[in-house]
Amino acid sequence: MGGKTDLDRVVAYIPSEWKKELEEWAEADERSVSWVVAKLIDKALQERRNQQSSSKVVNMGETNVLVE
Repeated sequence: MGGKTDLDRVVAYIPSEWKKELEEWAEADERSVSWVVAKLIDKALQERRNQQSSSKVVNMGETNVLVE
């Protein structure tokens, strides 16, 4: 399973229930758990970027203003 990759490795400790659910999801989609987790992280990062770009803090001298 798997081969050489240019991707970095990340290790996380998760509850066994999460692991089981991820394994079931991966099997149902004929993917690896690693692929499922990578897609979840990608989606979360995209959502975070979208939130950050829609909410900017503008420096107004001594006061910072949140612009949405």
